[in-house]
Amino acid sequence: MSAWLYLFVWAATLADQLGGVRMAGLLAGPAVLAFLLLELGRQRRAIRLVFLGLVAAGAVGVALAPDPWGVFLSAWRRGAAYAAFFLALGALREAAQTSPTVRRCGEHLVAQPAGRRTLALMGGGHLFGIILSYGAIDLLGAMVARAEGARDAVARRRGRFMLMAAYRGFATMNCWSPLNIMTAVVSAAVPAANMRPLLPIAFAVAMAMLAVGWLVDHLDGGTRADALPLSTEEGWSIHLRIVALVLLVMLLAEAVAGWFAVSLSTGVTAMVPAVGLGWVVVQGLRRPRAIPAMVLRRLGRFRARVPEFRGEAAVLAAGGFLGVALGAALPHGGIAPFLAPGGALYGVLPAIAVPLLVPVVLLGTGLLGLNPIAIVAVIGAAVPDPAALGVAPAVLAFACMLGWGVAVGMTPMSASAIATARWTGSDPWTVTLRWNAGFTVGTLLLAWMAIAAAHVAWSPALR
Repeated sequence: MSAWLYLFVWAATLADQLGGVRMAGLLAGPAVLAFLLLELGRQRRAIRLVFLGLVAAGAVGVALAPDPWGVFLSAWRRGAAYAAFFLALGALREAAQTSPTVRRCGEHLVAQPAGRRTLALMGGGHLFGIILSYGAIDLLGAMVARAEGARDAVARRRGRFMLMAAYRGFATMNCWSPLNIMTAVVSAAVPAANMRPLLPIAFAVAMAMLAVGWLVDHLDGGTRADALPLSTEEGWSIHLRIVALVLLVMLLAEAVAGWFAVSLSTGVTAMVPAVGLGWVVVQGLRRPRAIPAMVLRRLGRFRARVPEFRGEAAVLAAGGFLGVALGAALPHGGIAPFLAPGGALYGVLPAIAVPLLVPVVLLGTGLLGLNPIAIVAVIGAAVPDPAALGVAPAVLAFACMLGWGVAVGMTPMSASAIATARWTGSDPWTVTLRWNAGFTVGTLLLAWMAIAAAHVAWSPALR
């Protein structure tokens, strides 16, 4: 029952966003809420508490809004859109998990000599993170563990450096990837910003962050760690297949977005499942007669796994609900009246302080266990019109994108940190606050410089 409800949420969201059937979107909201309530008893305790906390805070906003029922439906409509986006990405991960190409790419990266292994694994964590999300860390972690054999002191040290490289690559992917929930959340939080030109700029900053990661690893001795006793017959060209797949998804999503005049995240929600299905078919080409039965079997397995997405769906949908509900309850203009002449903070915070504070807020709340999804939604509600503060909407969106990537590397309660800790035999706090502290400081400084440069370039017209 719950699986069909979640699938209905995806279909109804597309009917709303592509077909303009607003009623479908309004029905998707209660449907995702029903799915989450049915699965509430199976949620992990931490996720259950986060979900209930976000819903309670959003309920306060609904109660204070002039039109509580209308705000309630609109808020869950936003939450359903976030959940549908994540379900679409799950279809791509389902295909990737059984791909021989993905496995061969991972084995090639793990077998690299010490001198270039850090860059290889950061690139692998970054690239695989686009299609596998935090499953990229599990993929590379399993390969590292299998290659090491005995877990002696040398193997543990080597494995730590390798997994931290993959973790940093995954974290920086969150700065720009259109196949990441970040894109959907930021585009909804700052609707006046055009995300398309921001993605390649954020990608360039993410590459600079990887350079920071290599430097931190080099200073720690990771680039000189003993090499694994492995060899590989694969060449670097094997990775072009994954790059081509990612580019195909992006081009198809952009085509849908342009054709229907919708956001890029809507294009991703529509096209990723189709690409995932096509990838499954390609994997069965060696036995073409068995493809129909194999596809039906894989579709059935995916439907059976849909309820397992309950944790991410809870945080995503409740975060979307909170953002819209608080936005409706806040005074018109959000925090702008406080910074305007006569406001309590007038003259205290310059315009540039607003986007520069975004990564700090995301970092601080991440240490408290709060997901960037909810925080960015709240930032969007608090600053509905960045231009009123002298900040170009693109600058605020850019700050949210970079801050998201920085925060992922420092959030001990994230799935990526927990996975890294499990494979390194440590705990998430050690991974984030000890091993990754230098990287986080370096990327935060880099993000500040990029945000300040963007503010200087894009915001003068507002002053």
